[in-house]
Amino acid sequence: MITLDAFIVLASLTILIALLIWNKIERHWIGLAIAVVLVVTGVVSPSEAIKYVNWDVLGLILGVGIFTVYLERSGLATLAARYILKHSKGSPYTTVFLLSLLAGLVSIFMENVSVVLLFYPVVFTISRSIEIDPRTPMILMALSANIAGSATMIGDPPALITAGAFNLSFTDFIFYKGKPSMFFFTLVSMIVAIALSAYLSVKRNARIMSSRGVDHAVLGYDSQGSLDEIFVWEAAFFLSIKIILLSLRNILSIPLSFSAFIAVSGITIARLIHRDRGSVKEAFRHGFEWRLLIFLASLFILSGAFEKHGIAKILAEYLVKEFSYNIFGLTSVIMWLCVALSSVIDNVPITLTMIPIVKTMSSITSHDPVILMWAALIGITLGGNFTYIGASANVTAVRMLEKNGYKIGFLDFMKVSIIYNATSVLLAWLLYSLIYIVA
Repeated sequence: MITLDAFIVLASLTILIALLIWNKIERHWIGLAIAVVLVVTGVVSPSEAIKYVNWDVLGLILGVGIFTVYLERSGLATLAARYILKHSKGSPYTTVFLLSLLAGLVSIFMENVSVVLLFYPVVFTISRSIEIDPRTPMILMALSANIAGSATMIGDPPALITAGAFNLSFTDFIFYKGKPSMFFFTLVSMIVAIALSAYLSVKRNARIMSSRGVDHAVLGYDSQGSLDEIFVWEAAFFLSIKIILLSLRNILSIPLSFSAFIAVSGITIARLIHRDRGSVKEAFRHGFEWRLLIFLASLFILSGAFEKHGIAKILAEYLVKEFSYNIFGLTSVIMWLCVALSSVIDNVPITLTMIPIVKTMSSITSHDPVILMWAALIGITLGGNFTYIGASANVTAVRMLEKNGYKIGFLDFMKVSIIYNATSVLLAWLLYSLIYIVA
């Protein structure tokens, strides 16, 4: 039975999606209004709203946003773009493919939002150089950063939560009981999805591609002159520190935002020592993304309300009752339910909701709970890419596009994501079913 509070949460989610599709009101004001309604109506208390917001992620976004401006000014993004374009030999398809693949591989070891903020200057540099619209490469880069998160147990919160709940080791995500697991499902699906989406995007944008290539736009220094080598080395050094801290955050027991704080503090001090106050002022002026922070905080509150009132659990338990003794039907329902939910709700509460449900299914059916959880994790990880509100990294990518003057609506995002996600989800479902269900 759905309560009045649960109905308000569902109505709020529906209104949010409708207004985002309408695309006439800025999304941060929509999110803020919905969060206020949830608190005023008593669906969530003020203390619960504060608790639901993942302040660590917001701190990471704030810090990395500031640090990214330093990266842009240092010219490190330009060097990275030159490297990618050199190896792609100026081919728009190969360039977009390599950029997306590299973002996905880095995301295996880094938090997804950090990957998007790290790569977005590279996307714009490359797009300007070969004269393509940066919206599609940016979206594909964000989708790849998201999809690779559960390839290992250290890449994304759902993977970490799953590993803890089922006492899994690092190698279980690569091979489980002698069979390929999340690492292979994720990476094979990602590579195929990138290849197809990059081909279609380049074909769609072929008419606006530059015929002059990239020779003097990328491989040589442009009119801005030589890069400040000291600044480049400082940016690379503190970027490396941030990546190392993010990769070792679980071993060191440090919050996500700590790595960004160290990187920003270090490079700010270094710039002040060099009396480069202009870079410091610009980094703090343009790196503070308050609109993005407000919208993400609102999504966290909505996700928390969704979990509190057990909406996902009600739906999941009903479906389990209908399919509990058909292993193919059961795993398919688990996966596609998680795909649907993670398209509009943050993946952490969905993971926390599914774990006890999966354990209950296992006790009823005697199926291995980990094998059932792989189906849920595939849906949670891959499904969050259908819309940009399903993952913080996608929201961040959309905001970076808008910040640079490229408007992108809810449906505009889906025009790119639907091909990518349909390919990745269907392929992962096929691989999973062949390895764990049919075999």
